[in-house]
Amino acid sequence: MKHIAILRQPFYDMVLSGEKTIESRWSMHKVAPYNKVQKDDIILLKETGKNVTATAKVEKVAYFELTPAKVEEIRAKWGKQIGTDKFEDWQSTLEKKYCTLIWLKDVKKIEPLKVPRSNGAGWIVLKDFEQLKFDF
Repeated sequence: MKHIAILRQPFYDMVLSGEKTIESRWSMHKVAPYNKVQKDDIILLKETGKNVTATAKVEKVAYFELTPAKVEEIRAKWGKQIGTDKFEDWQSTLEKKYCTLIWLKDVKKIEPLKVPRSNGAGWIVLKDFEQLKFDF
């Protein structure tokens, strides 16, 4: 399956540089990518407000139902790869109920690709947009 991940700065640049190797998504509800992304899926990477300019392959995925203790465990174990030191408000994750960790591999830049606006969504599962055809 293919996905579009919309990333803010500095996280977008961190993924491209290899500093950030795990994409994390935190939520109050079971929304994508929770239980939607799998090993070997392709992710189109898009900086907020811009075109898709990179792709990555999913190496591994982990899903968590959160407690404050589990959030701290995730931070301690994978914080550097997630980039938690760059979170503006790490404490807000303590209030979340679900987390998806996505280990990224084969990150590469591509020619800019225009995709429909996400209307505020941070993650799009492309099967929801059957009219889009990509050859990745």
